[in-house]
Amino acid sequence: MKRKTTIKVLTLSVAALMMLMLSSCGGAKVPKDYNYDLSEYIKLGKTSGIEYEKTEAQVSDSDVQSQIDQDIAAAVKTKKVKEGTVASDSTVNIDYVGKIDGKKFSGGSAKNVEISIADNNFIDGFADSIVGHNVGDKYDVDLTFPSDYSDSAVAGKTATFTITINSLTVKETPEYNDAFVKKNTKYDTTEEYEAAIRKQLQKKADQQAEETDKQQVFSTILSTSKVKKYPEKELDDRYNKIIESYKKAAKSNDTTFSKYIKSSTGMTVKQFKAQAKTAAKNMVKQELVLNALADKYDISITSKEYNDYLDDLLKTAGYSKDEFKQATGSTIEEYAEDNNLYDSMLYDKVMTKVMKKSVAK
Repeated sequence: MKRKTTIKVLTLSVAALMMLMLSSCGGAKVPKDYNYDLSEYIKLGKTSGIEYEKTEAQVSDSDVQSQIDQDIAAAVKTKKVKEGTVASDSTVNIDYVGKIDGKKFSGGSAKNVEISIADNNFIDGFADSIVGHNVGDKYDVDLTFPSDYSDSAVAGKTATFTITINSLTVKETPEYNDAFVKKNTKYDTTEEYEAAIRKQLQKKADQQAEETDKQQVFSTILSTSKVKKYPEKELDDRYNKIIESYKKAAKSNDTTFSKYIKSSTGMTVKQFKAQAKTAAKNMVKQELVLNALADKYDISITSKEYNDYLDDLLKTAGYSKDEFKQATGSTIEEYAEDNNLYDSMLYDKVMTKVMKKSVAK
């Protein structure tokens, strides 16, 4: 069976840019926004010779060890045992019967219940009473329900619980050695395995550092660029999509738009809409700068490149188009639109060009 992985969205430049929403519709088509003379709308700032602080990409021994620990944790197995003593961090399987004044009450009894002693939602004293007992023990404990307990029929009353400990769940953590590596990885020795981890982490660190450097440079271009006027079509579209996203969230939470805005942002609808207009302007400015840079350096993305990119994403994640839609509820084209994958591709191509004209300090 193929292992399914999450498709990761490429970051563009700064946090706000990741919120961009494309206005294309239907199929994996290259968006048609900003296909006009951008010089009427944006004056680009400095685009070459930009100095930036080069980000160091370092991988420490602790980074490698952390990955090893994660791999060991993933290989941990659990099993139930019929002997042993319950500790404060144990997970146990129990039967219990609760009685008030000698009579069973609703919800007070159950069989084969798994309880984490350290994390459970039983009334105070229930789980703690199990600690120190052995598997096979059967005992009684008297406990009083809180006066404000959700079930008024038992609130404030004292119940006697008869608890039987059926088993303990224990973890089997594998020893980290060559045998573990051979069984759980494609390597033969811990030395080979650790070298591979370090190489993988270094590649990831290099990519993150490169992205951080791009963000520095793009932020400089953005801050030195001036909007002459905002294109109404894109500005209205970005604003409306912000509003619609919150309206959908309100509906999914079974509440009104105004109540959801208040609970999630602490603002009134009027204040929120003012913020949304500002956010839309910020989005459009970033889009204008990105597309103006693409025009300046004659950079574009063809429909074939775009579709090939989406196909590669699906292949890497281990999905067919039908499987992806079934798993996520949306097509890969809809996912691409919602997550700005066209702008991500354009940003990467543009910034690769811009970085060649920038200066690392």
